[in-house]
Amino acid sequence: MMNKKLIKLRIDRGLNQKEAAKEIGISQSMLSSLEQGIRSGSDETKIKIANFYGKSVESIFFANKLLLFLINLLK
Repeated sequence: MMNKKLIKLRIDRGLNQKEAAKEIGISQSMLSSLEQGIRSGSDETKIKIANFYGKSVESIFFANKLLLFLINLLK
């Protein structure tokens, strides 16, 4: 599933993938894979991204999963 939160954070900073990846310290292909939901990334990578954007790892990478889990609990 595409990580729209991660994409929005990058776009809100006015950065393309190459620029954001360089500033974060990861490859552009890794950032692209994370944004597209192809890869989940290591804990270290998630922490680098969260620190760069000033957000929690949970809010960037797990918010949608948590919401879906809670919705399924209420069914």
